[in-house]
Amino acid sequence: MSRRASTKQSTPSSERAELAEQAEKWGALILANILWAILSIPLITMPAATAGLFNYMSARVRGLQPDFFRVFFEGMRLYWRKATVIGLIDALVGGLVILNVSIFPYMDFRADPIAFLSRSVTIFAALALLLINLYAWSLMVILPALTIRQILVNAAMFVFTHPLWSIVVLIAAVLPVVISLFLPRGMFVIATASACVLIVCMGTWRVIRQHLTLR
Repeated sequence: MSRRASTKQSTPSSERAELAEQAEKWGALILANILWAILSIPLITMPAATAGLFNYMSARVRGLQPDFFRVFFEGMRLYWRKATVIGLIDALVGGLVILNVSIFPYMDFRADPIAFLSRSVTIFAALALLLINLYAWSLMVILPALTIRQILVNAAMFVFTHPLWSIVVLIAAVLPVVISLFLPRGMFVIATASACVLIVCMGTWRVIRQHLTLR
């Protein structure tokens, strides 16, 4: 008794359609990075541009088929206030961390326990700031009804309930930046920021989705 296995054969038209779809996805990723880089040149607009980038990448990660320009600029328009506040908080806390780090060379960590404690607190604050940012930007575009306080509280909760996964996502998100250091400078303008945000959205959506399901 013979068995006939049904196989899905690809046709030239289907291959062209798939190729066009992949080209469109990668083209949008590159376009998003270039647009973000241009709009971030005035530093004051960087938070809004980042919100637009997150709005588009998050929609892609969640399986939507977003219209690039509409979703990108809609994210800038809707979330620029929250993004600016988050950016100011990052600048303030980050500035304090940098200030403390600049003082480290003048401290005696072996003889002074306060100096050792200060270094430990600084390292913890820097790591916590980076990890909380992973979720804060994603939460801002996924749950627009949340206030800044609710965004930061929920982001901190996700970090402390999923610490190992959050660190893995942070390391993965930093990799494109590290790799771009060994590539031509133009690579940062072409793909680095989009790759970082895409990784962050993929990693954080896995956690956020679990908590949305529990509600």
